[in-house]
Amino acid sequence: MSWDEITEPRRRDELIAAAVARAYGAKAAAERQETPAPESPSGEIWSTDDGAATVWAIPGEGEVVLADVHTAEQDPEAVWTLLEDLAVVAGWTGIWHFSSFSGDAFMAALAESADARRVATKMRVEVAEVPAPSGIRLHPMDDADYAAFRDASDEEYAQERFDSGADPTIEAARRTTAEQMLELLPDGLQTSGNRFWTVRDGDDRSAGILWLHLRENLGFIYDIAMDEDRRGQGLGTQTLRAAAAETARAGLGVLALNVFGSNPGARRLYEREGYRVTESLWSVPIPRR
Repeated sequence: MSWDEITEPRRRDELIAAAVARAYGAKAAAERQETPAPESPSGEIWSTDDGAATVWAIPGEGEVVLADVHTAEQDPEAVWTLLEDLAVVAGWTGIWHFSSFSGDAFMAALAESADARRVATKMRVEVAEVPAPSGIRLHPMDDADYAAFRDASDEEYAQERFDSGADPTIEAARRTTAEQMLELLPDGLQTSGNRFWTVRDGDDRSAGILWLHLRENLGFIYDIAMDEDRRGQGLGTQTLRAAAAETARAGLGVLALNVFGSNPGARRLYEREGYRVTESLWSVPIPRR
């Protein structure tokens, strides 16, 4: 069995359209809401000579995103052998990245079979199911608060990206962080749709920070962190609940977040608070032959 890249325009468009439908269908089922698919999806489409397997891949510098793996073969080890053969033919090196959506047993089995590294987990909760917060209050950040927050948060985010395997070096993680922050917050503290708070306890003592983005269809927590000397006191749980309350106040029904794979303790906290996993992001080194 051999692999061929499909470049004939009509056949390529047909196969990529099918791959997009599968990938975004799985995403929509996991998130319980429709997610707009790209109108002009990028990447490559590969097929075995017998048509039994297709792969929609998006190569980048030092990485390849496996956006859709479709095959009649359901044995994970056999599928990895096929993918390793494809990597040789395509000339791919570096790291494979792929997702397993909740309810997609095949991609989850692939991750387990390859002992893949969990880069991040996407989670969400219905805010109507979240108890009201108590014992804390949210205080809007001023310019000084925001500057201090960004200094600490950007470095912590870069370190988490490196620790989780999202970036190969800490320098690359810092570059990615700077690029993402510029894109997310072009107007800093005043960027539309974003809310930044310092968290205070009942005695008006500092407890942590919260960054919430209010989107068209949901609230999204970009950052939540408790001061080191205030952890383990239940303040993080109450801050999560405060974020849900703010999301509901904005007229939105869902609150979502991502947690790095290097932070399983946070994932357990979110699960206890009713958050459900919608997507897991994985990485696997591409074997060299």
